[in-house]
Amino acid sequence: MRSAKYLANNSYSFPLISGEDIRKMKTVSLYADIQAVCEQRDAECQVSLSGRITIDSSPDLRAVLLSQLESSSCRILTADFRGVDYIDTSGLALLVEVLKAARTQGKAFHLSGLRERPRYLLEATRLLHLFESSL
Repeated sequence: MRSAKYLANNSYSFPLISGEDIRKMKTVSLYADIQAVCEQRDAECQVSLSGRITIDSSPDLRAVLLSQLESSSCRILTADFRGVDYIDTSGLALLVEVLKAARTQGKAFHLSGLRERPRYLLEATRLLHLFESSL
């Protein structure tokens, strides 16, 4: 099974070499507060996030998630929040936007690995139940 992986931060990309097909690799730019590693396995795309999702980092993260979702081979998009310790309301708006886009395209958007603070914000705003999550 082949997968595309990359680590990007502040306009610089670093390939994660693990014997994967380099032609499958993509390059993205993200704000300095957030890092993303993307991997595609068959119909599932996973974006592992680390850092802080703020009003400054949300636009770049939005572009990455929507780009992954728009791929015809991606039927299920999972955002792994294990490395995310903070999310503000712009991040919540971003998640709702990606969820809406996924549903419009007949695809699924899941959240996984939510830590205490991001989970609390999703619960307090009553948004957590909207995401079919594997928490």
